[in-house]
Amino acid sequence: MSSAIRWAMALLATLGLGLAGCTTTVSTESFQLAEFSISGPATLGEDTESISVANSGSYPHTLVVTDTDGAVVAATGLLQPGETTGLALELGTGTFSFTCRIVAEDDEGRLVDHFEAGMHTTVSVSG
Repeated sequence: MSSAIRWAMALLATLGLGLAGCTTTVSTESFQLAEFSISGPATLGEDTESISVANSGSYPHTLVVTDTDGAVVAATGLLQPGETTGLALELGTGTFSFTCRIVAEDDEGRLVDHFEAGMHTTVSVSG
């Protein structure tokens, strides 16, 4: 085997070992939407970059994240029953409201506000 081939193989082996030590793990927390609840962790780390949002209910839902001033900082689109999506987050430390803000008409013509029916939770973000 030529010295050039041995050198190339040694270089590839070294790079492979070096890259194996440089992997990073990004955890994604999960939230579940259903009638009429939002379940998931009560606390997120400041380094949380995304969450998974699943609609396990029978009706469409959304997840809207607001800060203490009521400003929307992140939101999903309309999630159909059984649908899951990822939601990118850039949250600092503090307290945030996770809500479903749909108001829809039920089968009897009455308006149902998902927030008022219990689709809200408070999530703290710590550093």
